[in-house]
Amino acid sequence: MGLRTLGEFRDGLNLSLGEKRQSNERLEPWINDGQVELFAILDIAGRRICKQTTTVAGQERYSLPLDIVAMLSLKDSTNKKRLLKTAIENYELFEGDRPGKPTHYARADRVLYLYPIPNAGFLIQLFYIKEPAVMALATDTSELPSMYDRVIQMIALRNALIDLEQNERATFVFQAAQNKIRELPTEAWLESQNPAEGIQIATKLADLQVDPRIGTDESSAGRWII
Repeated sequence: MGLRTLGEFRDGLNLSLGEKRQSNERLEPWINDGQVELFAILDIAGRRICKQTTTVAGQERYSLPLDIVAMLSLKDSTNKKRLLKTAIENYELFEGDRPGKPTHYARADRVLYLYPIPNAGFLIQLFYIKEPAVMALATDTSELPSMYDRVIQMIALRNALIDLEQNERATFVFQAAQNKIRELPTEAWLESQNPAEGIQIATKLADLQVDPRIGTDESSAGRWII
């Protein structure tokens, strides 16, 4: 979707670093980490994924997809209830192993814990942000719209400056990236049926996260438990 290639990102980053320019082994992680970070910040609906599975009676632990960046919600579709998130420390305080309909979940890395432990097969839907494909070839482009190319470049520069212990400049660059995002139209406006109303400018990062849909149009079924 983007226009700037990985090779162009590398050239631009090297140019910005000047005397601090680094080898390609360090440039590409900075750029790809910038893309992932921007995906998580923007929460673009096109990257929202829905996967579902049926719980197994007596099974407490479930494995999350390998491509997950962040969880959005977990829903028990059988009982039409959204599960509440709790910290793993609080989860460990729940009393006993009383089975029932899950009401809470906790996450530790890529493992999901359900409480109460399911006593039957319940259809569980997981909505999450999918990690973008790594840009590996010089001709690869970002999976974000091209209007975000400049922001990826800026966040990659921020990552490089932090590693190079130029924290003051890194902070300045990241603030500039945030300002750039505020100038871009929101996804809601881009998908609006009435664009004549004018461009809705995002005033903060959270404005780019608002979307009334739950992501079912991007849903894909598949088992994700072990």
